[in-house]
Amino acid sequence: MKIYAVTYYKYNNYNNNVNNMLKSAHFNLSAFPFLKHPSFTFRGTNTLQDKRPNWPKPLSLRSKSELARAHSLETMAEESNRTALLVIDMQKDFIEGGGSLLVKGGKEIVPNVIKAVDVARQRGILIVWVVREHDPLGRDVELFRRHLYAAGKVGPLSKGSEGLELVDGLVIKEEDYKLVKTRFSAFFATHLHSVLQGAGINSLVITGVQTPNCIRQTVYDAVALDYQPVTVIVDATAAATPDIHLANLFDMKNIGVATPTLQEWSEPKA
Repeated sequence: MKIYAVTYYKYNNYNNNVNNMLKSAHFNLSAFPFLKHPSFTFRGTNTLQDKRPNWPKPLSLRSKSELARAHSLETMAEESNRTALLVIDMQKDFIEGGGSLLVKGGKEIVPNVIKAVDVARQRGILIVWVVREHDPLGRDVELFRRHLYAAGKVGPLSKGSEGLELVDGLVIKEEDYKLVKTRFSAFFATHLHSVLQGAGINSLVITGVQTPNCIRQTVYDAVALDYQPVTVIVDATAAATPDIHLANLFDMKNIGVATPTLQEWSEPKA
């Protein structure tokens, strides 16, 4: 009983001393080595400031919203690694020229295509620039267009012509991939599928012109090759008229193609 009494007395006396010292704004910590750790300081009365690094909370202490956001970011990063953005035919002969290949709705979507490319870069999505490029004599052009490449006449999208260039604001960077095609589909007689498979890509996002021709043909071939999902950004693609654009989007949606707006596609998934 004496031993217990002495122990209780010492413990109680020690506690009282600590409490009395903590009531003061200034005190000497020399008697309490465990309180001298550089991670802790005392300010004012009874205030303990924790200066330890702001380490991530253990999973068990995170809120449901924090866990959901972390999962969303991880999912987005995973999806970005297996997704490619195709920018189709955003060239001057289609967008700015006054010739037979001009897509009237093309100029209006230029800002949105630029924004889609910016978002893709931020997410680490592979950007594939799909462009038309033809022999100056028109020997690799569809038969119905060969009259545009008559002798002594520079046909549209001829090698070396200004019409081949991308419109202002769209720039191919080193990490991007450029694909040259001579037909509507980006997959027809090209090595696009091989390149995408080699990069581990199985999901495609489509932008550019024009909806009933190159966009539609590329989308249908992508679906046939089992890319999933295939997405067409509705306000970053265009046709000669809004009615033609919407009619083709309707058909593509009916075969399982996603058709978000640029804003919907750009926003992180919940």
